[in-house]
Amino acid sequence: MIKSISDGRIKGRAIVYGGKDITGDTFTKQTILGDGKRPFIGMPVYYDHALNGVKSSIGEVTAWTPTDAGIDVEIELNRRHKYYKQIMELISSGALGLSTGAVPHLVERQDGIMKRWPVAELSVTPTPAEPRTYAAVKMAMTGTGAPGAHPVVYTHFVTEGSNTVSEFAFTDEASFTARVEDLVDARLESMVGNPVKGGGVVAGKAPAIKKLTTLGNSNDDTQAFWHWLKTGDNIAAKAAMNEGTGANGGFIAPAEPYTNIIGRRDELSILNVLPIMRFTTSYQRVDVPTQSQKSDFAFTAEAGAVNFDEPTFGQAAIQVYTATLAMKISNQLLRDEKANLDQFLTEEIARAAARNINEYIIKGSGSSQPYGLATRVTQSATFTSASAIDFDDVFNVQGAVPSAYWEEGANGWALRGSTLSALRGLTGNYTQAGNLAVTRNSIDEMPAHRTDFVDATGTTKKSLWFGNWRYYMFVENAQMEISRNPWLYQANGQTGIFVTMRWGGDVTQAEAFAYGVHP
Repeated sequence: MIKSISDGRIKGRAIVYGGKDITGDTFTKQTILGDGKRPFIGMPVYYDHALNGVKSSIGEVTAWTPTDAGIDVEIELNRRHKYYKQIMELISSGALGLSTGAVPHLVERQDGIMKRWPVAELSVTPTPAEPRTYAAVKMAMTGTGAPGAHPVVYTHFVTEGSNTVSEFAFTDEASFTARVEDLVDARLESMVGNPVKGGGVVAGKAPAIKKLTTLGNSNDDTQAFWHWLKTGDNIAAKAAMNEGTGANGGFIAPAEPYTNIIGRRDELSILNVLPIMRFTTSYQRVDVPTQSQKSDFAFTAEAGAVNFDEPTFGQAAIQVYTATLAMKISNQLLRDEKANLDQFLTEEIARAAARNINEYIIKGSGSSQPYGLATRVTQSATFTSASAIDFDDVFNVQGAVPSAYWEEGANGWALRGSTLSALRGLTGNYTQAGNLAVTRNSIDEMPAHRTDFVDATGTTKKSLWFGNWRYYMFVENAQMEISRNPWLYQANGQTGIFVTMRWGGDVTQAEAFAYGVHP
């Protein structure tokens, strides 16, 4: 059920327990929907999983409520999104349902039962896999389909004045879904145009979207931001954006560009694979409690002295550091509307940010940069060979981490892609040998992050890392400052683009990790 509850706010059922959706999957209360690390509140919401032209987030989840029947959600739509009005009209007409998107390589099914579905995003869509997420008053199923009973009839209703009437009905579910999709496509075409290859829009009956060409004429922070980056129009930028805190002439990236960059960064980085603890701050330093010794029970004689075993606590001060990136872009490219500069810069900045994070979470020295595992972790297992890894080596690295840190959904690996490929070769590609299963994304059913910032196999090299990644704390400032300099490279017909992000990290419990080292 999906309906509007106030201006810009909608609610509905995102996941329905029991029965089967049109892909044959059944969700239950036992279906694992997340890893406990990332909250569902604040999760991005898209139109049709960003597959049909509308690529940017249209809102976010503000409430996530488990019930006996499924998961009910509330969504705050972005009222400044250029398709907000059209999407609300589709919701009001009953043409849209809700659908969740999951990280594919973490999905687990067993005999038609969905065991694990790590929800990464929520979408309003004309074709949800679960028809019962349509508005109940807009779509009804009658009959049971049993022999001698009335057949199941899927009916779509529309409101005409004060009356609700049947618009069309099918006894075949696939035909019903296809008809709804055609209906939505037609309504979208009349309102915003048809999506075309490459994400553009062929204008329909709606007037063309006005481009930002006049100084200071936009209150849309996203449009103003990209317009300023391309043209240097500070009047337009200042109408909708805040200057950067570094006072260097830059602007804080608005919510939508920032979310797109950070979302893509996370997809490309270790943060998307391993359950690293994440914390957002506006401070230069965050103090995190650590524990170096733990308490243990001991048996005592009757009326004997009580066993005293006090835990020892410490504190890790995680410093937030500034990472910068500069690039030169030709002025012709900046002015070329067909160059899709928005997407290019989003991808390029995200890729560079991911590499920076991947490198220093593993190799950071803590000197003017975050701490990495290589600096903090001392537990190790020595491999048999100076140039290769076998099954016993993998088990030995696991065994170097105390069992107290073996935790469902928290353990994982970091290694080079070439090392992982060598391990897969040992198992004969996706088979099991020595009770060790290796795929392109996991080792022993635990996620494996492939990164060139871990050593390759070789003499004295540390080529395999294992541990409980909840004991690495990643801290970031939730702002990204972007500035432009049109004068520095003017003689070459180029403009300098400068990007600043701030983050830090440290291992909060060194004994939660171990590495394998070659002799």
